Amino acid sequence: MDKDKEFESYFKKKLEEDQEIIVSLPYTKDKIKEIYYQDYNNSRNKPSLKLKFEAQNLDYNTAKSFLPQKWEMPREGKLLYNDDELIAVLQLIIFNIGVKKSLDIIPLSLIEKYVLERRDKNE
Repeated sequence: MDKDKEFESYFKKKLEEDQEIIVSLPYTKDKIKEIYYQDYNNSRNKPSLKLKFEAQNLDYNTAKSFLPQKWEMPREGKLLYNDDELIAVLQLIIFNIGVKKSLDIIPLSLIEKYVLERRDKNE
């Protein structure tokens, strides 16, 4: 699949997912397409982060590629425009402080519950 077709597929999906948000934006369809094209290219060129138990240092460009340009609450009670953006930020934070410290803040009972549910789901 060539790049244009990949982007068109991505753009169509994003228009459907973000329909409620897009309606309230003061942009033309061309401007929205331009914004999504930038987002599409950024996500394709984003460095991969390999999570480790210990903290890892970040460089400016890596941090910039995972963090939103501005923090907003466009969805009622939720940060950012979609969960994928939230997950990217969370991944960056976990990379930077390490998996061990990340897990230390989650109550053990929730970790155990998650592991049991995950195991039951996979059986």
